[in-house]
Amino acid sequence: MAVQLNIPYETLLSLIDQLPEEQKRDLLNHLLKQAGDRKLTAEEKIALYHASILHNAVNEEPSIRREDWYDDDGR
Repeated sequence: MAVQLNIPYETLLSLIDQLPEEQKRDLLNHLLKQAGDRKLTAEEKIALYHASILHNAVNEEPSIRREDWYDDDGR
């Protein structure tokens, strides 16, 4: 039997903060499994794509010469 409680979101957060670490991990695993079972929206896919982009500076531009990449003369 499902129980529906109408509690404010802030109250829920404070209750979660009171959980022991093991129960927090179980809750997180449960939520991740639940979220993984559904299809992503286009906006969520775009957000994941943008989150995967690295913003590291390139030390030097790659050479356009084959010899620099493969250390041979192309034969």
